[in-house]
Amino acid sequence: MLVEGTKSGTFHCRRKSRTLNNKKVLNVCENSLKTLDLKSFPIIDDFEIIVTVKSNKTWGKHLFFYSAKQNEILTSFPWWDFAEKFLGMWDEHDIPIGTIARPFFDLEQGWHIIIFEKRDYVYILEGNEYNSEYNKIHTWYKVQKEVYYEEWKKLLNMF
Repeated sequence: MLVEGTKSGTFHCRRKSRTLNNKKVLNVCENSLKTLDLKSFPIIDDFEIIVTVKSNKTWGKHLFFYSAKQNEILTSFPWWDFAEKFLGMWDEHDIPIGTIARPFFDLEQGWHIIIFEKRDYVYILEGNEYNSEYNKIHTWYKVQKEVYYEEWKKLLNMF
């Protein structure tokens, strides 16, 4: 797919199987975030946000979190259809972020995401089907907080 990145400009990106966490699964429930070993989260030092260049008539543009070093889409937002419309209305107050006690949380059919900041990092966890008691997280990593906000600001300026 043709994407535009906040750092990389326009390029072709292929969705690969997830390799970041070596197919390990992190088991998390809503109340267990405080017990996570945050030091074990890999740091993504080349984090950027990319968005599809072409708008699909049915679903519009989509956005992804990406790492060029990993050559991998780290996080997808499969249910955030027509990104070009909502990003055009967003400002810095709409950036998805929370705290470990009150994380940003979104879910839809077969997908959920948890995003929170603690000290100097933003932690991102993505999983499949959501269950309030027990969740299998297939992707988890951390990004320096200032980089996370900078990338969102660049993306918002694109729209």
